[in-house]
Amino acid sequence: MEIQKSLLQTIESKKKRVFILKLVIYLLLLLGARLIPEIQDYLSRYPNLNSIHRAMLFLLGGNILISLARLLTARIYLRKSMDEKIHSNFLLGIAWISNILNSVVFVIALMLAFDIRPLEFLTSLTIVAAAIAILTKDYVNNIINGLIIMFTDQFSLGDTIKIGENTGVIEDITLLNVVIKKDDGYKTIIPNNLVLGVQVTNLSRLDHRKIDFHMELPYHLKFNLAGIESNLLAGFGKRIKEKEVANIKVELVAIQKEVYTIKVSLEAAIHQENEIKSELHQHLLDLVNEN
Repeated sequence: MEIQKSLLQTIESKKKRVFILKLVIYLLLLLGARLIPEIQDYLSRYPNLNSIHRAMLFLLGGNILISLARLLTARIYLRKSMDEKIHSNFLLGIAWISNILNSVVFVIALMLAFDIRPLEFLTSLTIVAAAIAILTKDYVNNIINGLIIMFTDQFSLGDTIKIGENTGVIEDITLLNVVIKKDDGYKTIIPNNLVLGVQVTNLSRLDHRKIDFHMELPYHLKFNLAGIESNLLAGFGKRIKEKEVANIKVELVAIQKEVYTIKVSLEAAIHQENEIKSELHQHLLDLVNEN
């Protein structure tokens, strides 16, 4: 958590330097046009250049305000106490909102550069805009759902999740989809609408994971379910006290012609799952060998 917080602080420091650079450029353009007569005269003689200058001021001014709001929000967030979990999705969501607002500012600045009045232009395209909104309804829903995912603490970048039949590590969360990388190396892109519409299991947030093992035993080996369970409880006694293993159960699953099948289940601590699974197999092998 300390490493993650330091990394985020480093990123925010870089963005802060970029913000200062944009602020300096904005002040130079603004004060130059206000205080230097030569520049004023030059802009008045070339209306097209004056429009471009005005568009650049609007673009930089809007971008500076958006960046300032984002920097302040990120600064307040990163100043949380160290024992709180750093939710990287929160900063990701802020970044995407900033990108959307910057895109709107860029479009308006482009209109100003060509002497197009934004309000009149948007009013004239009301019908077209309504048609576009209907056609892009699914994309808009995806974007809204993407922002909901980013601003909730259900899962974060780097978490291992299970969505339907897909299990993998979250590599990226965008406004349209969630990208997960499976164990086989393949990446799966899942739309945000689907992520919020189905059951999602965050495997990284579980303290324990259930382990099931089916075992066939011949009839000539005289076992009893309670005896097997007692044997496992004794074998995992230390781990049970340390809460690394819990809920050991032995059940009869099927009775066939020559064998019967039992199911052994237990809950293992996530960070020791493979080790505990190996111990379970060894305990069962020892039990069979003894008989």
